[in-house]
Amino acid sequence: MTKRDDPALCCCEYINEDGELAHLLTTLCNCEAIDEAFERLFTRKALEKRHVVKIMDTVSDRLRIPWCGGAKRVSLDVASAVLCVALTIFLGCFTWTITIITYIVALPAILFSIHRFIRKKVAPDNTSTYGRKKMKDVLKYSKSKFYFAWLTVTISFLLVIYYTQVILYLKISPYENFIFATFVCISGTSFYLVRATSCPGFETPNKTEDENYEEVIESGAWKLCAECEMQVPRQASHCRTCDTCYLLRDHHCLWLDTCVSHINDRWFVTGLTFGLFALCYGVHLSLTTVCHPRLVDLYFITVLVPHNCPDAFMNFQSSLSISAACYGILIAIFVAVALIQQLVCVMSGVRLSEFRKRRQLPNQPGTFSVKNGLRNCLNFWWRQ
Repeated sequence: MTKRDDPALCCCEYINEDGELAHLLTTLCNCEAIDEAFERLFTRKALEKRHVVKIMDTVSDRLRIPWCGGAKRVSLDVASAVLCVALTIFLGCFTWTITIITYIVALPAILFSIHRFIRKKVAPDNTSTYGRKKMKDVLKYSKSKFYFAWLTVTISFLLVIYYTQVILYLKISPYENFIFATFVCISGTSFYLVRATSCPGFETPNKTEDENYEEVIESGAWKLCAECEMQVPRQASHCRTCDTCYLLRDHHCLWLDTCVSHINDRWFVTGLTFGLFALCYGVHLSLTTVCHPRLVDLYFITVLVPHNCPDAFMNFQSSLSISAACYGILIAIFVAVALIQQLVCVMSGVRLSEFRKRRQLPNQPGTFSVKNGLRNCLNFWWRQ
């Protein structure tokens, strides 16, 4: 049998799930699962779960792109993210009314629907690890790369539109473009380090190799995790999405597909801060380039702001620039909310998971002060 990615395969050939040689031109042929599903619909028979699973498996196997050594499979999460972002930006290129409806109503509704579909609790792969616990107590959240793919595709689309459409107006100076590129690079590097440095932050003591195992366990600094039944530090908590315990865990970031803990939380806040700067500055440059700007005196400085946009949708270049700018405003709002949430937790000296638990408790006294907030900020940034 020909192996997958065999050098003998051309760029459009691949080995399907049945082990047979297939071609991209035959993607829409011999779809038995889809034919059976339509037949049941036309005969007024209900679709069972196995039919849906079979259709998804067929689509996942045939969703490929040409590649050297054989066509490469594209994940459904990545394909749906690309389709969602491209369709959203395209719909925002017609009129102001359609643009506003797209970014205020349609896009949040689509993301919420996809989130409800993806974020379902499923049984872990190895249920024997959890002993005699009830199944409802050991369910974990399904992990999906849609959120990270959506974020990556969104940033890529916005940058491509900025450098291929907005820059062509020749109204942005090299100095302004350098500042924008610096914000983007710092934010992107920070988010990369959030993913690259994510780890549990501790090593579980080994009963056979560690001579002081009993003393370490009896010291009270360790506990038995109720989820994975492993010895973890007392300040560690279990993530039901990663199915791993993290020391001083803050939260699981869906958009980066990783957990934020004391190891990478400073990179996370840095990425949010400079990401917000990049989005706001990029939107400002785009709108003042496409629209007719004017100078506004703001205290001791003069700021250039967009005044009116009569030619916003006169051609494809301006329409695409305006659509991307509106998209950037929506993303900036979400980033600002996440950043404010993180800063409140930092100044309060608590993790996000602890902050959420405190909010659920009634009649919690307010102990925040400016002095404590500054001390907590210093401890956050300059801790060992």
